[in-house]
Amino acid sequence: QRVHSLWAGENRTTGGVSGAATTFDTPANRTWRPFQMGFILLNLVGIADERSKDRELVDLLWFPTGGGKTEAYLGLSAFTMALRRLRGERHGMLGEAGVSIIMRYTLRLLTIQQFQRAAALICACELVRREKPTLWGNEPFRIGIWVGRGTTPNTFDESKAALDDFYAGKKPKSGSPVQLVSCPRCGAALVTSKGFPERNTYVCDKASSRTLVWCPNLECPFSATNSGHLGLPVVVVDEEVYRTCPAIVVATVDKFARIPFKGETRALFGLRDRYSPTYGHITEAHGEYVGTRKLRDARPVRALLPPELIIQDELHLISGPLGTMVGLYETVVQSASAIAVAGVRLPPKVIASTATIRRAAQQARQLYARRLAVFPPSALTSKDSFFARELAVDLHEDKTAGRLYVGINAPGSSTKTLLVRVYSALLSLAQGELAADPKAADPYGTLVGYFNSLRALGGAMRLVEDDVSVRLKYLAGQRGLPRRFITEPKELTSRVDSWRIPGLLKELDNAFPRGSRDWPVDVLLATNMISVGVDIDRLGLMVVTGQPKSTAEYIQATSRVGRKHPGLVVTMYNWMGARDLSHYERFESYHAALYRHVEAISVTPFSSRALDRGLRGIFAAMMRLRGTQMAPDAGAQNFDAHAKTTRDVIEEICKRAEILVGRASAALVRDRLLSYSDQWARLAEAGLLYSWLADSVPKHNSRVLLRTTGTSNEGQWPTPGSLREVEPTAAFFLNDEEL
Repeated sequence: QRVHSLWAGENRTTGGVSGAATTFDTPANRTWRPFQMGFILLNLVGIADERSKDRELVDLLWFPTGGGKTEAYLGLSAFTMALRRLRGERHGMLGEAGVSIIMRYTLRLLTIQQFQRAAALICACELVRREKPTLWGNEPFRIGIWVGRGTTPNTFDESKAALDDFYAGKKPKSGSPVQLVSCPRCGAALVTSKGFPERNTYVCDKASSRTLVWCPNLECPFSATNSGHLGLPVVVVDEEVYRTCPAIVVATVDKFARIPFKGETRALFGLRDRYSPTYGHITEAHGEYVGTRKLRDARPVRALLPPELIIQDELHLISGPLGTMVGLYETVVQSASAIAVAGVRLPPKVIASTATIRRAAQQARQLYARRLAVFPPSALTSKDSFFARELAVDLHEDKTAGRLYVGINAPGSSTKTLLVRVYSALLSLAQGELAADPKAADPYGTLVGYFNSLRALGGAMRLVEDDVSVRLKYLAGQRGLPRRFITEPKELTSRVDSWRIPGLLKELDNAFPRGSRDWPVDVLLATNMISVGVDIDRLGLMVVTGQPKSTAEYIQATSRVGRKHPGLVVTMYNWMGARDLSHYERFESYHAALYRHVEAISVTPFSSRALDRGLRGIFAAMMRLRGTQMAPDAGAQNFDAHAKTTRDVIEEICKRAEILVGRASAALVRDRLLSYSDQWARLAEAGLLYSWLADSVPKHNSRVLLRTTGTSNEGQWPTPGSLREVEPTAAFFLNDEEL
């Protein structure tokens, strides 16, 4: 994987597939860092032995940004998938297929980037499987991305409509299946410079209702011809993720709010009842159709093993309202992933990673109801933990990267004036270095501007387009600095269409000097969307406008530069702001002990407001996962308040609440659940209840149980459609007639 990833990276830079991967096959490119090997070895027992005490721990990989945390848990993922296939059947469930690993992230940008990196691992695993299918099984190793509808399509028909729009030169109306910009195996481009898919790369197979991704490099093992027309082992549509059950599912944490709404999510936890050679793994929720297509070749099969490893990247982001709801819905995920053996429920292994966190043990307990173990453990000195040693930045040999922080405060000048002056000076001086040595100066050719709000970024966008360009001309004519012409600035924020993001990330990889094909980005303006997950080694220059609200955000954002080459971070302070001024006055002491200032975070999953918002959702989700009769869309009417399944679900939720908030609070949770149970039973018995959900108009005028919070749809129980939704929006209308 490592050798081919390096070769693919080189091909992405040059814009074509050339040479051979063997040129990168050197001993140095087949090595692990000591902490990566240490973390993998530490977790082998917890993965292999279901009854091990290590299985009940949350192992936190706490390492600085850019250190290689992703590679560590990808290595552990490969071991987990391989062991599952080798063991095969266990506890009456099959291990020949199904989801082995759930990798969860908090931001769509982070999810997309990590999906691209993990896809390289899956490609390597799949080629090993092809060589010995009798040993590793006939089911391909795959990776699926499971994020919001605005990022990827929910159904095959939506995916086909999006691709039809792309090939007609139009932007898609909703989510885009185009999530890989290049082949993870060889680096061949899958999209154009504008982010549109190349011809015959993203295709729709109507026979199997699958969106396929074919590598255009005919020599690649994942081209259409060499792969039996299956292409790359990736799944980019929600509906297809449920049917293919990829070995790794890369998801955003808030996507798990869809479990009570979508019965097909049962398949992610191995709860299938049929298998179709055409369509894949079928659950009770599918009924006799896949979309509008009749199931004709499905046969009864046993269930698959549930996920065995759950990976939570950037643990520090699971905090506040989002963390509270994630902690509540974790009850569902942990329950559905556990294996019941002789009356004992064996949980999945949970690992996490972060670079900036405080009170990690308390957070892990509230999220997972487990104890925390930190790796690497504390050493005698902060400068040497055996696995990591602090080194001085080498500015000449470029053997060690780092960041130089510069603070600027200009009393009497406006923030806009300061921004124009600083941006212009850095861009102009970088041009001189690019002219002298393009390769050495490339990290500083792209200026990354970081802002704390969309409002501030919007104003800066106009300044860069107009004032900065004028100032660059002035500096060249009046000050004798190198003349620089800049292209239109790029934006990386939440208001950028999801389908544009993969193409933008590809553009950021373009290096100076400017060529005739792919131009590099001169200025990138971003908000905290860039603060995690953007791993582009060539970036080396950042200007931060105003001190970010938290130290963790400041560390994460500025760590996007200086990952491979020494980085320069310029922080511009507002002299009118007391907080900014305080940071400027304590600039040296603050940066000398930056990690000491990371703030503690709060997670309260069983607080009263969290229960008001999410308790109905997790109760409905667990009932729909546990009872096969309740899986179909019309299954809500089959609820039985006196059934053993209902009692077990209530008991499991209350037991978790007792661990986290105590016996007295757990009793209140029990009272609520019993009240919800009685209400649900009355609706079902009176014939007033039929289906789980109505997105718009209920079928046949039927009654429904769940209503997405904040909507006016019919439904008895308001249930969050996303864990990020805190309160519904309120419309504001201005009546001009009364003014």
